[in-house]
Amino acid sequence: MKKDYAQRGLPAPDEATVKEPCLGKGVDAPDLATVKDFLRFHAALGRGRGLIAEDITASSVNTFTEWFFAGFTRVTGTPIDKKKRSEVYKVS
Repeated sequence: MKKDYAQRGLPAPDEATVKEPCLGKGVDAPDLATVKDFLRFHAALGRGRGLIAEDITASSVNTFTEWFFAGFTRVTGTPIDKKKRSEVYKVS
């Protein structure tokens, strides 16, 4: 966005302007495939918590997922359907 604004001769956007298209009030929830890709990314980069576990566990990914859903709903005001959320926890 900085580059785009600079090309237009505008000052760099502030943090709120950058977040608005993704985390503004009323923004639609991401589709299931996007959420799953994001969680795979998180798991691939994740590490265990200190002495408890060296590697990330399914339980810690599920906890992070719940935090993600709760935070998205709190920030955007868009509830995520419980049935759609439950699909994320199914592992094949």
